[in-house]
Amino acid sequence: MLGSAMAKKPTLYVLTGSHPCATVEAALALKGIDYKRVDLLPLSQLLLGPLLYGGRTVPGMRVDGERIVGSRRIMRKLDQLAPEPPLLPAPGTAELARVLEAERWGDEVFQAVPRRIVDAGFLRRPAVMESYAGDAKLALPRPVLRPALPATARLMALLNGAKDDAVRADIAALPSQLDRIDGWIEEGLLGGERPNAADLQIGSTIMLLATIGDVAPMIGGRPAEGLTRYFPPMPGEIPAGTLPAEWLTAAAPSRA
Repeated sequence: MLGSAMAKKPTLYVLTGSHPCATVEAALALKGIDYKRVDLLPLSQLLLGPLLYGGRTVPGMRVDGERIVGSRRIMRKLDQLAPEPPLLPAPGTAELARVLEAERWGDEVFQAVPRRIVDAGFLRRPAVMESYAGDAKLALPRPVLRPALPATARLMALLNGAKDDAVRADIAALPSQLDRIDGWIEEGLLGGERPNAADLQIGSTIMLLATIGDVAPMIGGRPAEGLTRYFPPMPGEIPAGTLPAEWLTAAAPSRA
């Protein structure tokens, strides 16, 4: 069925350690769609992305001549290519609107939080960037890339707005954001036996947050932690003690 829907398998362009890329890869696996993965070097998407798939961010995809940018747009395309299992509730239902809103929040609000926190960790320990590469097939050998890690960390932090005040505010707001996710799980909107698009969008962000040693204790034991089960383990770790202790004590109290 999939072979008749696609002239050839999609090509997915990713960055190692990218949680929106993990969102799309989980959706591809759920639907059983075979694809070609291309690992880009950090920051190379700014130059290569417009040529390869039409954008400067990841994930990007090419499928049957179409170029698509962003996890939400790609997941809509995957539902067209392979309707079963669906990533969204049935059209016209109240649940559809709620899932789409949770997915939008996960993409436009929550997704940036671990990106900035991770960048703050990379600025303080650039060497840990390599741990997030996992089994990625990079265009250059890793020993060649290592001397550039400090400069890469600074550029990424600049690109993502990872200033100290912004990161501190992200950490302070995180407990209330996790409360919101826990509430959606309690309502049955998230956390079902089969993930929907919002599960994948939000779960990948929680998975990346859990790799940050100073932040992981805020997630452990919460219902939100269960959303990581939809994904294979994410490589990478920023050891506890990397971020300033006063950033963590300023976190807003949880409803728990």
